[in-house]
Amino acid sequence: MLWGRRNERNIVWILGSPRSGSTWLMLMLKRHPDVVALDEPMIGAFLAPFVAEQPGVDGALLTTDNFTMRRAAAHRSEHFFAEEFADTWVPALGSLITERLAAHAERYPPASGSKRPLVVVKEPNGSQSADAIMRALPQSRMLFLLRDGRDVVDSELAGSAPDGWVGRLIPGFQGVAEEDRLEFIRQAARKWLWRTEVVEEAYAAHTGPKLKLRYEDLLAEPVERMREVLDWLGAPLAEEQLVDLVESRSIDKAPASDRGPKGFFRSASPGRWRENLSADEQEAMLEIIGPKLAETAYA
Repeated sequence: MLWGRRNERNIVWILGSPRSGSTWLMLMLKRHPDVVALDEPMIGAFLAPFVAEQPGVDGALLTTDNFTMRRAAAHRSEHFFAEEFADTWVPALGSLITERLAAHAERYPPASGSKRPLVVVKEPNGSQSADAIMRALPQSRMLFLLRDGRDVVDSELAGSAPDGWVGRLIPGFQGVAEEDRLEFIRQAARKWLWRTEVVEEAYAAHTGPKLKLRYEDLLAEPVERMREVLDWLGAPLAEEQLVDLVESRSIDKAPASDRGPKGFFRSASPGRWRENLSADEQEAMLEIIGPKLAETAYA
């Protein structure tokens, strides 16, 4: 292996919520010659399926304490990830993840050929397991990418429309019908809330290097914010290289088929939820995430 647990700080987790600019951030970091990037390995999703996705479950009755299978059963000694046996599975999980990432870096080395690359793991769809991941790898780097939950919900709804980009990726996906929009919005709002709260919890407890970044700040000042990120990673670039890194991944450089209202790279315009969601849909969404928006200064 190229590196083991002793070089845990070479692992960089991008955690938060889907549709928060994590792909854009990862693609910019991927341009760095010392970076190996993994796009959605989904380890966090495998560790913690959503209880709300089970038939017959009312997500409104769940809390951050029990919204995933792992959290709901943590008190049961028979459960594989039972808290009683954390002294066994936490270090083993850390070794498993590290060895898998090291193998990836070995087979897909960075452009520089570095033997100790930065391995950037984009994991928003697994961020419900931020607590377990960061507990297992306490010296790895944690980048908390936060975006206004209203824009996240709006973006997820657009992507999941019958003609949205999600249908081009998932076999058999039919899209969210008009009559199902309201329930989809409620479910997406809950997931943003739960993921945000778990990542906040993990961020507060994390003893290794950590950085919080708002998508809106990255969008407004991409060069300045990327300079901050690269300095935090200990991998600064000359100004010309930094500007090139940012400009090479601007939204207008994405393929035309991936841009637009139904594309993966949608609009990069905060606040469009006001135009795209009806009054009833906005009310349903804000009933769920309104307090957290105020807490995170998005109200």
